[in-house]
Amino acid sequence: MSWFSMLLAAVGGAIGAGVRFGIGHGVHMLGAPAWTGTLVANLLGASLCGILAGLWMERHGSGWRWRGDRWQQEVLAVGGFCGGLTTLSALSLDAAALWRQGHAMTAAIDLGVHGMVGCAACALGFLLARRWVLGRYCTA
Repeated sequence: MSWFSMLLAAVGGAIGAGVRFGIGHGVHMLGAPAWTGTLVANLLGASLCGILAGLWMERHGSGWRWRGDRWQQEVLAVGGFCGGLTTLSALSLDAAALWRQGHAMTAAIDLGVHGMVGCAACALGFLLARRWVLGRYCTA
């Protein structure tokens, strides 16, 4: 790991965190409960992470992480931006606040949706990337 890769991750993370804040604020301004902003940001980030990783895997082989020929894009986009956009700390805070307010079932559902649907969103991203790459580069 180099200082440059740490800088790329920090820049991507700062942008992702700003987008996450904007999503949370926007969702709240639309009248939705505050915790739904974290859900929207996490599902968007999981989907984007799956799409980006899937595109790199389909175009460059299965060992997508931190390859020498494209590590800058991976660090900036996946490690930085998607890492800043999605967040365990905000999820934990939302769930703890819901639980403390007496909404334990909503907190449990929120945690389950993030985990199960987030993984499904990432897997869907992989599938979409595969279809796009196969359709674009493997036409007969």
